[in-house]
Amino acid sequence: MEDDPGPDAVMVLPGIMGTELVHAATGRVLWGISDPRWLASAWTTGDSLRELALTEQEREGVVGRIKPTRLLRVPAGIPVLRGVEPYTALLAGVRTAAAHPDAVAEFPYDWRLPVAYNAARLADAAARHLERWRAHPRGSRNARLVLVAHSMGGLIARYLTGVLGDGGMVRTTLTLGTPFYGAVKAAYLLSTGEGSPVPLPRMRLRELVLGMPGLYDLLPVYRCLGEGDRSRRLTPADIAAIGGDPLLAEQSFAMHERLRRADGGGLRSLIGVGLPTMQSMSVVDGVVHPRYTIEGDLGRGARREDRRGDSTVYRDSASPPGPPPGVLPQSHAALAKCRESIAFVHAEITGHRQGPPMAGRGDEVRVDLPDVVAVGEPFDIVVETADGPAAVSCTLEEATTGDQLPPPLFVRRDGVLVATARVVQPGLYRVAVKQGSYSAVEQLMLAVPAIA
Repeated sequence: MEDDPGPDAVMVLPGIMGTELVHAATGRVLWGISDPRWLASAWTTGDSLRELALTEQEREGVVGRIKPTRLLRVPAGIPVLRGVEPYTALLAGVRTAAAHPDAVAEFPYDWRLPVAYNAARLADAAARHLERWRAHPRGSRNARLVLVAHSMGGLIARYLTGVLGDGGMVRTTLTLGTPFYGAVKAAYLLSTGEGSPVPLPRMRLRELVLGMPGLYDLLPVYRCLGEGDRSRRLTPADIAAIGGDPLLAEQSFAMHERLRRADGGGLRSLIGVGLPTMQSMSVVDGVVHPRYTIEGDLGRGARREDRRGDSTVYRDSASPPGPPPGVLPQSHAALAKCRESIAFVHAEITGHRQGPPMAGRGDEVRVDLPDVVAVGEPFDIVVETADGPAAVSCTLEEATTGDQLPPPLFVRRDGVLVATARVVQPGLYRVAVKQGSYSAVEQLMLAVPAIA
């Protein structure tokens, strides 16, 4: 028997860079353009991204120059962060779980701005949506809200319910890969960085986010900075030392402290596991060196463990207070679109709570590949598994059109499976690696012209 549709109103919140942004005066799209050639150009020349940088007036609170319109309908390539998948599948799944399509609303937001600012906007939008739904012929005056949030959207939802107070209008918040305690990648992006085979896209992203409060709100707030055999939390002075803005860092840490003191009730989460993920860091001469282990003080020394995660948020940072999260072998971006995530959300909205089986350690598909590659240059897709090449399949496609490229073939090398591939056109590509019964682990990859 199929699940009965839930009676509540639902709002869907995307992650950072997951909202289409337009120029308010002209309606011209600044972020969310479907042309893959535009993406490759934007991250090399930087010309198309400059309008997204915050102005001095916006830093002082005079906003409105740029308008958020809707959740992304096209994939977007982002160096280091590995891109954002479209939210069409998640929205469609939510609508099948709700009592009526009118019960579902999107919450597009200007992800350049602080979590606290967007949470205040969410409070107004949520109250209006709930009021409309309660007056709807298929609604109920007793209806409440379910917030479905991916990545940074979960911080905004949590700020609404825990800090601003939702007046009892929110029944539950469902989060997918939310960095409740931040992500080392945010600090890595603020640093001048280490060498890379294709360094220019990362440099363009750093130029964009250096003055962006939304990015600072993703800074890690757990003990992640290694110093000798111990680790500690970041300070605004540490952020200044790597070239970031100490005031924005101070404001972010204060925001996270308010979240820490807030009630964590009504929260259910799904997190990604099994993928190589930055978990801690060291700083040498102002440069962040990410570590793919997490250190915890233990007696005289430090215990190091590879906890992995979804390739962006390490698993413990995505685990909020409250009930243990569901775990899934999946990447950060694909958590917003894979069938297991949609089944989890569907079950929670309908109240049946019969979501997907959750992965154990043996189910994790450990995939590693670059976030940016040079056109025409070979790159490796690495899978850690004891199985042979016949147990693993891989597809490579142009992410916007879905056009398939020849499938990469795995061979065993140095204890892992390795497939070597290359692309011949700039653009955004999707790699999907399938092993076992779960959805293929998907990663977005940006291909840009090689720089001489």
